[in-house]
Amino acid sequence: MRLSSSMFNGSVVTEMLRDQSALALTQQQLSTGKSVNTPADNPAAAVQILGLTNTNSQYQQYITNGQSANTRLTLQEQALADATTTMQSIRDLVVQANSGTNNASDNKAIATQIQSLEGQLQGIGNRQDAQGDYLFSGYATSAQPFVRGSAGSMQYVGDSGARTIQLDASTSVALGDPGSSIFMGVPTGNGVFTTAAGASNTGAAIADTGSITNRSAWVPGQYTISFSDASHWSVSDSSGKPVTDASGNPVQGTYDGKGGTVAFNGIQVGISGAAAAGDTFSVSPSGRESVFDTLDRLVGALNAPAGGAAARAQLSTALGGALQQIDQVSSQISTVTSNVGARLSMISSMQTTLNARSTTVSSQISSLGDVDYVKATALYSQQYLALQAAQASFAQVGQLSLFKYL
Repeated sequence: MRLSSSMFNGSVVTEMLRDQSALALTQQQLSTGKSVNTPADNPAAAVQILGLTNTNSQYQQYITNGQSANTRLTLQEQALADATTTMQSIRDLVVQANSGTNNASDNKAIATQIQSLEGQLQGIGNRQDAQGDYLFSGYATSAQPFVRGSAGSMQYVGDSGARTIQLDASTSVALGDPGSSIFMGVPTGNGVFTTAAGASNTGAAIADTGSITNRSAWVPGQYTISFSDASHWSVSDSSGKPVTDASGNPVQGTYDGKGGTVAFNGIQVGISGAAAAGDTFSVSPSGRESVFDTLDRLVGALNAPAGGAAARAQLSTALGGALQQIDQVSSQISTVTSNVGARLSMISSMQTTLNARSTTVSSQISSLGDVDYVKATALYSQQYLALQAAQASFAQVGQLSLFKYL
């Protein structure tokens, strides 16, 4: 078969162009550090790399989500710790006020301190993150959650929900807790009932906050413990009808003027101090109120004008109830704090897992797509020398002519 000069030259040029393309590809791999820069380089590896890259992007997004959640929940945890400290300071002041050694001026000074601490508590409830979002306003992160209403009472104007964020494909976490579930819906009294001294009492008797002796025997309702004289008491319901025991006998008893217990319907209430004829103590089912209402009422009781033994007894009963309510608030804050701690622990655990998974996927991507510099450098040298040799040979062949030999 005869080869014309044009056919020979075309074949050689095609081969050199192919060598140049291979050299350029190797040079690109060395410059980018990637063995697969386009799907054409290695279609099978390119498909695997794309899938692994998408997976790793998801892992990185979940890691970022976890970091954001950790930051916000850490801020809430600190706020709750500050609220706990504030409530403890208030409790200490209430104990001081209930010592029985304070005069009216002392009580007013304590009331002022409690009012200041209540302001601090409101500030904690209205705390914001670095972006200006309120920590305890639920979904309504731009709304200040705790504001004083026109009537003077504290109102919660936030949302009752909680934003969540994905930690992985199947797990999400709440970014906070609404302030309504921390500071507003606090059970009153001991969680079952509350006690209070009658406003018209003239004796010095004090009722404690009571306790439950038989939960199944408790019949929710409004009850009144009445003293017919300083030594005898009885219990009636909201209609004034005497409360009876299991045998059908009226619940009543004698009182020695020092201390005793009134028991009925599975509960008991301790009475201490000298009672007077006509004195009453109410027993009412527990409800719910905000810590701010509790503190407002406490400040009002401490600022009340000084009175005799009866007024001091009423204040003591009110302070005892306030102490229990403060403990209820602290318990509620503690429960939320524990929940936040559990969420932070879960985030930390998942972040560790996600980082490990991301590292594994990154290694897989590297093994599929990263260039082997030693092999690529050696290949580049071979291709470069081969191309130079081909070009030099072609140049020499192109100069051959019979005229050189004439």
